[in-house]
Amino acid sequence: MANTIIINGDTRKFTIDPNVKRYALIDVGFKQTKRGNFVYDRPLYNDSPYNATCKLKITINEEMNHLTMVITDRSGLQKVNIFKNEQLSEMVKLLDYTLKDLEDHQIIKLA
Repeated sequence: MANTIIINGDTRKFTIDPNVKRYALIDVGFKQTKRGNFVYDRPLYNDSPYNATCKLKITINEEMNHLTMVITDRSGLQKVNIFKNEQLSEMVKLLDYTLKDLEDHQIIKLA
């Protein structure tokens, strides 16, 4: 049974889609680590990825039964809540688009 997670500040709960396939992860941009985990690390930006203040980090383990998702600062060390700041509404829209794309590819689903 896959775990259920909530992104910091969001109200939606996500879990790994039971139909997830390795090739689908690679198709949408996940990279496989030496330990076999799949990592998705993308900046949330409007104009330039080099000016992005936040990024989305998703990790799925090798057995595809454990999911972590977090929004961090540029360095990846501090969690950021983009939902509490109205000025970050464009980042929320981009996050929603990215999560919808991952749902369409049967990688994650709403729990």
